[in-house]
Amino acid sequence: MPVLAAERAPAPFESAVRVQVEQGLGEASKALLHFYESRGFQPAWFSHDGTVRPQVGQYLAALGEAEAEGLSAERYRRSELEASLRRLVLGGQPEEAWVELELRLTSSFLAQASHLLSGQAPSRAFKSRVKPPGAVELAAVLEGALVSGDVAGALRSLSPSHAGFVRLREALGRYRAIAAAGGWPLVPEGEPLERGMKDPRVLVLRERLRVTGDLASAPEERVLYPGAPGVGMTALVGELVRAVNEEVAPESPLRPAPADLYDADVEEAVKTFQRRHGLEADGKVGRETLEALRVPVEERLAQLAVNLERWRWVPRELEPRYVLVNLPAFELEAVERGEAVLRMPVIIGMPDWSTPVFEDEVEYLVLNPEWHVPQGITEEEVLPKLREDAGAAERLGLKVLDRASGQEVDPRSVDWNGLEAGKCPYRFMQAPGESNPLGRVKFIFPNRFAIYLHDTPDPKLFEQANRAFSHGCVRVAQPASLADFMLRGHGGWTQESLAAAMKAGGEQRRVELPTPVPVYFLYWTAFVDAEGRVQFRRDLYQRDAAVRRALEG
Repeated sequence: MPVLAAERAPAPFESAVRVQVEQGLGEASKALLHFYESRGFQPAWFSHDGTVRPQVGQYLAALGEAEAEGLSAERYRRSELEASLRRLVLGGQPEEAWVELELRLTSSFLAQASHLLSGQAPSRAFKSRVKPPGAVELAAVLEGALVSGDVAGALRSLSPSHAGFVRLREALGRYRAIAAAGGWPLVPEGEPLERGMKDPRVLVLRERLRVTGDLASAPEERVLYPGAPGVGMTALVGELVRAVNEEVAPESPLRPAPADLYDADVEEAVKTFQRRHGLEADGKVGRETLEALRVPVEERLAQLAVNLERWRWVPRELEPRYVLVNLPAFELEAVERGEAVLRMPVIIGMPDWSTPVFEDEVEYLVLNPEWHVPQGITEEEVLPKLREDAGAAERLGLKVLDRASGQEVDPRSVDWNGLEAGKCPYRFMQAPGESNPLGRVKFIFPNRFAIYLHDTPDPKLFEQANRAFSHGCVRVAQPASLADFMLRGHGGWTQESLAAAMKAGGEQRRVELPTPVPVYFLYWTAFVDAEGRVQFRRDLYQRDAAVRRALEG
């Protein structure tokens, strides 16, 4: 509402605002003060006589949508606000009661707006581009919501518009509906299950897979003849099936499999489930698959909320061309104009050598790279081997170089056991070649973590479901294709010529990119793929719990 310069709220309201600010901390208190200063300390939710304005009801209704965003309405004191409003409307409250509720409503809105804009536990990885909103920005959001008369819409507009966020939010809605309907049964523990087995647990398994759409239909819904009605006539079809089955010989292929039989349909459904959870799709319910099947819906809801929060840390505007690595999924995507034009498996850091979450820009490629052994690997892996046997350097294909002069040193001339810990005067280098750990190309974006993308001489590891094998750097399955994406034909390079140059070997060669390509290393343990399938991944680096605690307040 417009505020005339000549208007001035009674001093007690202004005093109440300033007391609230003095008792508060941080940007939220600054935003509250700025909001009321900008409107001449006029109340926003009530008239000066305590009359409730329509925006109060709109905001309390909007708080009900917080859960759909993966937030907790109680984090913003929904029940407390509703109870206070009821008491105020019923009467018998002190005159200043509306003032207290006014300030609580404003504080609640500002907190929720801040969380929608940049999250509740913002990642330091993107702090240069995703900053918590300032006091002026938050105050403007609230003023705009009140003036528009669409408080819920104003809050809704603050969420990320990335397709990945939108799909994940929709998935949260579907899983909340599953939870409201009672969730899914937990498959009992026991021996591994596979095709051909009969076991009472298969009945539970069928229902578990049916609830999440991995198994298309229950046995009684199976159609035994062309043109039969669909699921909408399940009861009728069930009666027809039972009638037909009485006339069908036990060995006939028309007779549906017993519900406790682990048949081909169940096996295929299990494979679908396994693919959605990043497991080896062997169609068998072994230890890892059973563990995933036994995760209750409440845990999956929390996991979805955690990853919606992570989306709020991502810059709202991404570049037209970039590379994105989702660490828990062991996958890289090259994106152009919002579409993934290249997708490939990757190998990431082991839990003890975790790949960090950060962003940077690839500046150049190195064909046939030398490998300069990082300090951590030197201290923890190379030096212990040399202390046992100086000949290990040759077996590892490493040259020993003097740090000061850069001259090569005979490893047998060094007293490796006499070196002071952490002060090795030598560095180690492996020349380009078939056994070089970096393969035939590396992608360089200078950063404080000394992380880069690179080829590998051991491509068989890409066949594994869990691909956390590196010391932090990321190995890519299709290096020539990725190099082609980044170079875009610059310098006459094509995917074929790049592959040929890599195969031919030779001296190390630096190739500048025409334009730096942004690269994002992200950590999403839940996401929705391009086909609309909800995907879950193991929390490899144990990072979900901290985010979940922040969301729970």
